[in-house]
Amino acid sequence: MSHSPRPDAPPAVQLEGVTLHRGGTRILDGVSGRIEAGETVALLGANGCGKTTLSRVTLGQMWPSEGVVHVLGERLGRTELRKLRRRIGVVNGATDLGPGELRRPGSIVDARLDAVAAVCTGFFATVSQFEKPTDDQRETAAELLRVVGLGHRLSHPLMTLSTGEQRRAVLARALVTRPELVILDEPTAGLDLPGREQLLAALADLRAARPRPTILLITHHVEEIPGDADRVWLMRAGRIVEDGAPAETLTNDALSAAFGCDVRVSHEHGRYWVQVAANPWGDPGRSLGD
Repeated sequence: MSHSPRPDAPPAVQLEGVTLHRGGTRILDGVSGRIEAGETVALLGANGCGKTTLSRVTLGQMWPSEGVVHVLGERLGRTELRKLRRRIGVVNGATDLGPGELRRPGSIVDARLDAVAAVCTGFFATVSQFEKPTDDQRETAAELLRVVGLGHRLSHPLMTLSTGEQRRAVLARALVTRPELVILDEPTAGLDLPGREQLLAALADLRAARPRPTILLITHHVEEIPGDADRVWLMRAGRIVEDGAPAETLTNDALSAAFGCDVRVSHEHGRYWVQVAANPWGDPGRSLGD
């Protein structure tokens, strides 16, 4: 069932003719789109279509060559990004902390911290625990860890958790400041099947929260898109080529064009599933089961 936007709230994200060139290549090509406050929108497309670039533009990490970007009522380029980013929670598949990698360059949190302390760093936007969290902050962190299914790991160092557990802890960290916008950039990348399903279950709880945050889920896996998502943006070659409800957007023809192979879509148990119906290398004489 579609979610009604919050009354009187500005769009959480508004993109107007966003184009980005990098090294002579056009990565984004006139992207326009709007996400209302409280909506869940899935951005779906093949690798290399521009999904992550679009998320970086939304976060002010990359600047478009043309176009205008508004986030949470603020126009990028005319607002203080540090303050704006405190209103946004980000989780992506590049935030893993493998065993033994205590402070990998680019890490968002020190994996030597226990789970509660690691989540508390989100209050201060720091990698390590440079400031002492209050008792209330520690309780908030512990409660969020319980919400994402890590109540039994509160005192465990982050480096001892599985990759899936680390990813859920990073999700909890992203939520401690109660962000208005949550960007999930391929959050299940590298997870095994149980880890993926546990993270998707945590995301379902997030969508049920009140007030409901705006969620932008970026993925190339159709089965990760929640059946109750408000809309799907289907992206191909730097453009949003479809924008509509999942049932309208996740069709055989649209997905076949987006991914460059013949696929069939089904809807079971509240989620969408795809199967490649022909040889992905384009031989029409072979199909599934040959």
